[in-house]
Amino acid sequence: MKKLIPALALGLFVSCSPTVQYIGKQYNPTQNVDVFLDTKDIKKNYMVIGKIDGISGILGSSYDEIQNKIVQTAQQKGADGVILYNMEKRVIGTTGSANTHRQWLNTSTTMSTSNVTEDVLHADFIKYED
Repeated sequence: MKKLIPALALGLFVSCSPTVQYIGKQYNPTQNVDVFLDTKDIKKNYMVIGKIDGISGILGSSYDEIQNKIVQTAQQKGADGVILYNMEKRVIGTTGSANTHRQWLNTSTTMSTSNVTEDVLHADFIKYED
């Protein structure tokens, strides 16, 4: 029982924090990562070294928290910059309930459904060319 409570607390913490899915190249870690919202703002020559999706998690994270996780991952992967280019709400499931009320010969059913969503932020990692 004593081991179960810390495990549950850790599970709750992990489900609250954003996660990332990265595909691309890896270089030596960097300290400073520039963040761009438009490629027109980049004044240096660069190459795209990877793509990443930042995901809010089951209990939700803000876009700021997702962006921070993306920048942290960019530092680890050796990127010089991040281009943030798309925000979306992704449907990951649907919940529903039905309530039936019977009175004498009449029956009425009320049904409701709602989507379970997560926030996703897409970005490219870039490396400046010398």
